[in-house]
Amino acid sequence: MRAAVLTAVIALTVFAGASAVERTPSYRFPWKEAGLTEREAAAHLLNRFSYGPCPGEIDRVLKIGLDRWFERQLAGRQAEPGLERLDALPALSMPARRIAEVYPPRAVALRQGLQGYRSQRELIGQLMAQKLWRAAGAENQLTEVMTDFWFNHFNVSLTDNQARGYVLSYERDAIRPNALGDFRGLLGATARHPAMLLYLDNAQSAAPMVDRPSRSDFEALPRTRRPRGLNENYARELLELHTLGVDGGYNQADVIQVARAFTGWTLMPPGPRRLVAEAKLRRAEGLGFVVEDEFLFRADLHDVEEKVVLGRKLPAGRGVEDGEEVLDLLARHPATARHVAHKLAVRFVSDEPPRALEERLAGVFLKTGGDTREMLRVLATSPDFWSRRTVGAKIKSPFELAASALRATGGRIEDPRELAGWIARMGQPLYAYQAPTGFPDRGEAWVNTGSLLQRMNFGLQLAAGRIGGVDLDLADLNGRREPASRDEALQVYAGLLLPGRNLEPVLAQLGPMIHNPELAKKVDAGSRAPRPLEQVVGVILGSPEFQRR
Repeated sequence: MRAAVLTAVIALTVFAGASAVERTPSYRFPWKEAGLTEREAAAHLLNRFSYGPCPGEIDRVLKIGLDRWFERQLAGRQAEPGLERLDALPALSMPARRIAEVYPPRAVALRQGLQGYRSQRELIGQLMAQKLWRAAGAENQLTEVMTDFWFNHFNVSLTDNQARGYVLSYERDAIRPNALGDFRGLLGATARHPAMLLYLDNAQSAAPMVDRPSRSDFEALPRTRRPRGLNENYARELLELHTLGVDGGYNQADVIQVARAFTGWTLMPPGPRRLVAEAKLRRAEGLGFVVEDEFLFRADLHDVEEKVVLGRKLPAGRGVEDGEEVLDLLARHPATARHVAHKLAVRFVSDEPPRALEERLAGVFLKTGGDTREMLRVLATSPDFWSRRTVGAKIKSPFELAASALRATGGRIEDPRELAGWIARMGQPLYAYQAPTGFPDRGEAWVNTGSLLQRMNFGLQLAAGRIGGVDLDLADLNGRREPASRDEALQVYAGLLLPGRNLEPVLAQLGPMIHNPELAKKVDAGSRAPRPLEQVVGVILGSPEFQRR
């Protein structure tokens, strides 16, 4: 009953979400030319541009039309009745400054004798909760998919002690609002955010030789650490990962010049020290200092000499404009277009996407100024996207697997902590990829004997109701009709959990497994044997077919 009510609510929301600004599609998806049925096409669209179909969702997409569903996803403006629980997460409504004050690092709180502060573990719990709730229950699924994509592209990590307290606001303020926008907006928002400034150490980057009268006056401006001279970390990752790519035509001299352009880009200090900084900055009015939310440009630490970046001269005597001009230059560069096009094609088409498709995407990037929506339209209307070789060719990451399993089964996350633990156990600790590259998006990174065993274990544990904080009703998924046998249960639930797939090879492969009494012991020694329906559903969720999108 609960699933039926939820289905009705979602259906009403989908139709109500078609606002007056909805774009009328002027294109058609070439799924028929690829030899797909419309149902197979709807399933493929949902598997790539969302975290997988919910019960009954393919029928709803067929009713409104694949192209209209896609346009509503691109608009990202549908109501979110399933996300009202986000209101219970206090940090989501706090500005970054307040988050830093309420959830400081424990060592800082003890050193400064702070009272009434909250643990950063609590903050991280809210960060995990909102991500999992959104992935499993949001109507604007493409917004969630692209938020995850861009977060990995502009990765920061919870493993960095200084950046940790800013990761939630980084995703909320820099990534999510720009996830379907233009690339330059993303680039600028990430460059100025405290999480990035701290994670790649640009907050400590200053002109190597600073000897101006103003320096002594502003030396007491509080910082996380004292300036250490020129720091190349952000400049290098900006060129290699965020924009041009490793083969983008830059050299070490360009890295140094870019690093010089970003000297003085730092952040306002949190807590009582901010009052000291604000007082000094008021006295510095007109000297080139810039404050925008938590971003601070310290003119007294900026290298004001002439710079040359990728052949472009940046005149001497400027301030924050140096960094902004570098971002403008990189955001318009053909190498950036190719780099972003490749990553988008890998995410939505295949691990080895066709070169011609990448070139088309790069052309759209340059023509539109990096408009994400236009690039996604090109992807979704490309024959390469609809090719039978593409359908089911991508391997889900552990996070994608968990989200799709919750969506497919109609599960509800009450407390996300154990689920987040399972995702980490399968190899993807959320927000904690230490390297700036972000989590990989290729199947080889996720498929090995150990990970496949953990995925099967996850499927069985989820189906058996042993993942704490997750509410799942398998009987409800089938209208409370009980299959007469395991074989019938396999046929029924494979159709429910793998809609739009060719089930004949799946049933042949999984048939022996659902009758194997030793399966649970092999996967997770010590567990009670799963009940028949639990074993059937767990085997489907852990199957190679469900691992693909």
